[in-house]
Amino acid sequence: MTKLSTSLFVMLFLFISTENNAQVNPTVLEQIDGFFSQWDNNHSPGAAVGVFQNGKILFSKGYGMANLDYGIPIDTESKFYVASIAKQFTAACIALLSIDKKLDLNDDIRKYIPEIPEYEHTITIKNLLHHTSGIRDYLGIMYISGRSFQDYSKNDDVINMLSKQKALNFIPGSQHRYTNSGYVLLAEIVNRVSGMTIREFAANRLFKPLGMVNTFFKDDRSEIIKNRVIGYQHHGESAYKRNLINFDKLGDGNLITTINDMMLWNENFYHKKVGGQKFVDLMLTKGILNNGKTISYAFGLFHGDYKGYATVSHNGNMLGFGIEFLRIPEQHTAVVVMSNSSNINATGQAYKIADLFIKDRTKQIETVLANEVISSEVFGFKTIKVSPKNLTKYNGLFWNDNSNYSRRIYLKNDTLRYARSIKNESALVPIGKDKFRMLGSSSKIIIKFELKKNVVSKMVFSIDEDPPETLHVYKPINYTPEELVNFSGSYYSTELDCIYEMKMKNDALYLHINGNELYSPEIIKKNTFDIGGPYGIIKFEETTMNSFTLDSFGMTLRFNKI
Repeated sequence: MTKLSTSLFVMLFLFISTENNAQVNPTVLEQIDGFFSQWDNNHSPGAAVGVFQNGKILFSKGYGMANLDYGIPIDTESKFYVASIAKQFTAACIALLSIDKKLDLNDDIRKYIPEIPEYEHTITIKNLLHHTSGIRDYLGIMYISGRSFQDYSKNDDVINMLSKQKALNFIPGSQHRYTNSGYVLLAEIVNRVSGMTIREFAANRLFKPLGMVNTFFKDDRSEIIKNRVIGYQHHGESAYKRNLINFDKLGDGNLITTINDMMLWNENFYHKKVGGQKFVDLMLTKGILNNGKTISYAFGLFHGDYKGYATVSHNGNMLGFGIEFLRIPEQHTAVVVMSNSSNINATGQAYKIADLFIKDRTKQIETVLANEVISSEVFGFKTIKVSPKNLTKYNGLFWNDNSNYSRRIYLKNDTLRYARSIKNESALVPIGKDKFRMLGSSSKIIIKFELKKNVVSKMVFSIDEDPPETLHVYKPINYTPEELVNFSGSYYSTELDCIYEMKMKNDALYLHINGNELYSPEIIKKNTFDIGGPYGIIKFEETTMNSFTLDSFGMTLRFNKI
């Protein structure tokens, strides 16, 4: 492109952007600007925003900097790493191969990736698409192994990691649990079935036909990418550190795109240029569990509802990047927010923007708690009144032996609370004798307490029609320094290929992973420790103390003393 044609292109782009935003009410423009005002300067990362309606870009704008080193601002042609938004494009490649009859969605994945262990139950391509495979999340494996997400890795490394896993998290098809591993495996299936890399296949079958000239799977970390956006980690009031996307693995992520290209992708769900009606139907097909229950996850897309409208959406978060792609099909409206700072909530911002373009069709309900009479009109279900004095008998700590987690029940402001952690709790309202319903969830969550001589012994927790979970009352335990010494030592996991060390310091036990000191584990109960953050729960074998199991990210892993 000559200098003259480049200048004309830039002028045309600016004209189009101005024309787009001119269609929006000035008050709405001012409100959107206000949502991003704290980042809209030359010393902060920021975001690109797009609102699409009826096949047109209704609003598009960039805020803040794409690159703080060189002072390059974000605009609607800035190329973002969009993290898990990539999953829908990986799923789209699989959908096209299915339509081509190059594969069957019910195929055993070992037909294409024999490196995956032969477990007791078959894992299908469909299981991978809908996150119902039970395969462990490789990012979780990396995290609890003490590895950095910024370490170099490629798809072969993920497959090698998964080949060492001796068990699944659950029977395939029995649960829906999000795992990035499935989409790395799907990308590899595309590679092996199509005879092309997924980058080549997606370019030929998706991006070029749709005119998405700035969208591609990034499979070379050293590649020069013009208009590339850098991801930043927020440190303190105005300090940022640059993150590195230092890997070539893809499928679950590693897609590069722009606001304007996402409009073209959004439109394919209406004009069906790529794949036709069959393709769109497949992309929107929800998963079904073994018990016949339909889940909300389709082909890299979540079905949901917002303010009375059906939605199709997905978000992504990785190394400073936060992305939300929200579609409201009935209104032919979509909102995309792409941010490059860890302190920007892209999902929250997208829904705030959507509020400006749709009408709320739901009745706003004010939550009523404490001593007031709670009527069925408030919550939509029948409740009863219980005095705060009678609620105190439910206070306590409860332990789930199957999944190894604890919960705290306690009274706060005359309302019973279900606490997962200090900052994560839900209110409970009484609906029957010793029976409560949890507020703040779209699911029907019921908690039933069982008492012996008016003293709580356990609670039974159930979500919708899922099998109930039982949690037993327990009392915390304290160990002396002399007793803690019995837990010290080095422990090795073959599945993680890493060493956990327990070392004494200042009369306390400290966890070291691959030689790096991390936490002083919190004592939960006998032989059981919370090792901090998302690392999980350690349970030592009671008799010899020569091994322990680690429960983390849905995985149960064994460590043996060395």
